[in-house]
Amino acid sequence: MRPVIQRPCLPLVIGAPRSGFVLCLSVLQHLAMLFPPKGDLRQGVLNLFVSGLNDVIASGIRGVFARHGMADKMVYNGNFQQLRGGPSWLRRDGLRASFRKYIGMVGAGDLSLNISHPRQVLDQDRIVSSHTDPALWVELPEYADYVKFSSIRNPPGILNSACFSLNALTSEYIQRFMPQEKDNDEIRQVLGIYKLTDLTFFEGLASFLKTYFDQFMPVRDKFHIMRWEDLITAPIPTIKAMGQAISLDVADPVCAGIWAKLDHVNLTGHHKHNYRVGKGIVGDWQRSLTNHHLEIIRKKGLEPAMKEFGYGPIEYLDESQYTDYQKEIDDCIRRGEVRDRTADRDLFGFAFNKSNIDASKFQFRRFPWKTHTQLERSCFGDIAMEQEIWEVAEDTTGRVNAVLDEIVQGDYHIARTANAAIDQLEKKFSGSFAGADNSNFTQSLQYARELTRHYFMPVPVHS
Repeated sequence: MRPVIQRPCLPLVIGAPRSGFVLCLSVLQHLAMLFPPKGDLRQGVLNLFVSGLNDVIASGIRGVFARHGMADKMVYNGNFQQLRGGPSWLRRDGLRASFRKYIGMVGAGDLSLNISHPRQVLDQDRIVSSHTDPALWVELPEYADYVKFSSIRNPPGILNSACFSLNALTSEYIQRFMPQEKDNDEIRQVLGIYKLTDLTFFEGLASFLKTYFDQFMPVRDKFHIMRWEDLITAPIPTIKAMGQAISLDVADPVCAGIWAKLDHVNLTGHHKHNYRVGKGIVGDWQRSLTNHHLEIIRKKGLEPAMKEFGYGPIEYLDESQYTDYQKEIDDCIRRGEVRDRTADRDLFGFAFNKSNIDASKFQFRRFPWKTHTQLERSCFGDIAMEQEIWEVAEDTTGRVNAVLDEIVQGDYHIARTANAAIDQLEKKFSGSFAGADNSNFTQSLQYARELTRHYFMPVPVHS
């Protein structure tokens, strides 16, 4: 689809992980293609340098593994190697956006590294999105004109999906280090039975979700709600309603065409295990959760959200109708046994360290923010190498952010000042990067000059 509407489209999506967030985002990305690109010249120049410097930080981190002779054991998904890759959120000052990267090494555990950039980096995407802090997005005047959406799913369904989901770190490990014949649903079932019998783990997932709903409920009227169940069972009217929220009347055949591209397929690039083949079924949580889990959901206080969004109160399951999987889980819980059958401990560890869990009851090393980066959570076995990764990330992010901050602060309103701002970028930062990164910086300067020339080119007058 080509842009056909001459006005900006500014959607913003906030939703808990496993709530239909990626589907909501993907629908809006298709709809946004009908609109012209957003942003002024400054944003356009920023976008060029975000793309040009996309690999600087990841290249530095890869270099650490190479210097230690561990490049072949590095587990670093391609999604995380992108500058804007990984879950994102706003820092409380509203000036910085943070991106969470997971990095692991076979035989040595993993770490989560948070990297911050100027907030405006988020707008390189047509759709701004985040899993956290919905009230902050409502409060900030910079997002006052954005049309806000939220993906919602029945909390038991969210938690069940979280127990069987494989994160991007795990996906990378499976793709590169496991035999292809073992890449099947048994991985999820074995990992899932641990997460469902370790009630401390399940409570961590439920606590994270409760925190999200506590933040969302006071501002829920500021968002257009997209229920995952509605998109799955009635995609055309659901997509039409999303279009109407951005003042777009989408014909049924167009809605059907969009859904055909999104219906039960993987939508997350290098992370090839986000979608569980054969699942995405409304109510399927009733075949794996037990009444023990529903009781935790009730005690955590998630039932009001269930009622608010049309899922009704918690109704306990008929235990005589449990599947064999549920019976095994129920038996383990009653006997106080955590069922851990994962022989591959790299697989187990990478699958554990998730972003949608309150991990305060688990033993990870945690560190405060430096200027640009934070080592948030680590079980990395080589502490010296862990710190080196962090130091390299801090240094490379600082050099990237110096360029991006200069652009954000520049005056791009008229041709003279815009060209002067680009000249200043060249003067201040030429030599800040080496090798391919320097070539990309130079090319970004060239593209920025071309964009500026076209931006201020006189509009031809036709008789």
